[in-house]
Amino acid sequence: MSERIDVLHVDDDPSVLDLTEAYLERELESVAVTSVAEPSAALDRLDDGEFDCVVSDYEMPGTDGLELFEAIRTEHPRLPFVLYTGKGSEEIASRALNAGVTGYFQKGGPEQLRRLSNRVEQAVAEHRTREIADRYSTVIDALGYPVYVVDETGVFRFVNEPFTELTGYDREEIVGSTPGLIKDDDAVAEAEGRLGRVLSSSGPDVERFSVDIAPKEGEPISCRDHMAALPYEGESFEGSVGILRDVSDERERREELETKNRALDEAPVGIAITDPDLPDNPMVYVNDRFVEMTGYDREDAVGVNCRFLQGEDTDEEPVARLREAIDAWEPASVELLNYRKDGTPFWNRVSVAPIRDGEGSVSEWVGFQEDITAFKEREAALKRQNERLDAFAGIVSHDLRNPLNVAQGRVELARDATDDPSHLDAAVDALDRIESIVEHTLTLAREGETVGDPEPVALAEVAADSWETVDTGSASLSNEADGEVLADPDRLRNLFENLVRNSVEHGSTGSRAEPDAVEHAGDGVRIRVGDLEDGFYVEDDGPGIPESVRGALFEPGESGVAGNTGFGLAIVQEIATAHGWTVEAVDADDGGARFEIRGVRRPS
Repeated sequence: MSERIDVLHVDDDPSVLDLTEAYLERELESVAVTSVAEPSAALDRLDDGEFDCVVSDYEMPGTDGLELFEAIRTEHPRLPFVLYTGKGSEEIASRALNAGVTGYFQKGGPEQLRRLSNRVEQAVAEHRTREIADRYSTVIDALGYPVYVVDETGVFRFVNEPFTELTGYDREEIVGSTPGLIKDDDAVAEAEGRLGRVLSSSGPDVERFSVDIAPKEGEPISCRDHMAALPYEGESFEGSVGILRDVSDERERREELETKNRALDEAPVGIAITDPDLPDNPMVYVNDRFVEMTGYDREDAVGVNCRFLQGEDTDEEPVARLREAIDAWEPASVELLNYRKDGTPFWNRVSVAPIRDGEGSVSEWVGFQEDITAFKEREAALKRQNERLDAFAGIVSHDLRNPLNVAQGRVELARDATDDPSHLDAAVDALDRIESIVEHTLTLAREGETVGDPEPVALAEVAADSWETVDTGSASLSNEADGEVLADPDRLRNLFENLVRNSVEHGSTGSRAEPDAVEHAGDGVRIRVGDLEDGFYVEDDGPGIPESVRGALFEPGESGVAGNTGFGLAIVQEIATAHGWTVEAVDADDGGARFEIRGVRRPS
């Protein structure tokens, strides 16, 4: 302890006074001893000055040490008082300790004087710590934060209970040690520099800075230190006081917030946040993608309503729906034609949602902008394509079917009027084939359209119904399908009809050898319908898929059977694609053809 200790020594023996003063000055680093021979003189000295400790003899003229203690305690209740007497007895020791003296020693040789010196130093240190604690106890208790006091020598003189809980050290381990116990060298140096600023004439009264506290066990704890100098007069600096605040959770929240901010800034869609509490609900934040997509800098966008992206061709209907949702504090999603800063239009899918605070009130709105211009262009192109297909189908239906019907009628009349109709029979077959091609071409053109809303459909029932509508001859069906799928029922039925017809027409054992194979369609072929994990299959036990058409099996017009148009499997693929399914032709286990339809959803 480098701060000077002022000791008042009372003893009626001058030799004891001299010897004790000599030992106190030798044993203690900095001490000033005031020696008096009479108790009354001791009281006078206490009235005139300040002392850190009183050392008193027991037997003195007119009074004793305990009576002096009681007199001093009246005015200085916490001043350390050590009884140092030559008349030692258990009775006196008991009375002294029961009265509340700080220490009791019998006079003796050098060892007793050293013990006396150590006790004086210890008692003064404890007294000063209590004074500091008392000075700030009200504030410290109210705060509930870890609090420390470091004296002018740079060692801890006081820490409160929250401080010990934070660091994991006992108070006895901390008091008397340097801040290096709980900080690394860099943190200690920074704290010293901060204290230097506080002590400078132009510095702040309080320094606030981040510091990592190293506890007795575990990882460093992120804290915020609020440090100030202890009150002092003149140049007598007494130390510093600090309040720590554990900001580990705060740092984690801040890092989480920074991550979210980066996610917003770098998101692949435009993001804007608006403040409904401000006039006209202006944008208060836009991310990088918003700037890139619209061409407006943040300075242009922040502070204005996002309607500034609208233009002369923006449809009012989705704008009204968006406004109604905002007025009702409900999320909404619309597609708008917006305009960039340079005036070029773009299609924007705008989705907005309210952000609510802890009390459930809407504090902000968040809006997501997605540039769907390419999607809308593809949609428009598909619409034009479908319109061309409709026009083509109309031409096939009207402009080809009418003369075809005329030709068929004329050939029939000519056949009835001639004795040798064989040539006309061939013409009738050709015309029938043309009519079949017309019908299948119309079907193929129209099956490419979008399917209706999918609904639960019993797979086995549709397969059975389809079987009844196809001329299956002597073919047989094994219907092993189970459960329901989500599909357009009419289109699914058409898919099954074409698969069954394909198996019947291609599965006959004589279909590739005999010209009249179609007349014997389905002779002996067995067809099976069953489930897959993500769909279903249709297979037969016929001769399988010809190598000549395997690579182009689903192309319109491809067939391995004479007289067949080759449109059936193309229609199957169009129906599957319209549903979002896939269809694949593979070899069945028994050598026939197997068609697997996958990607099929089932009702949940």
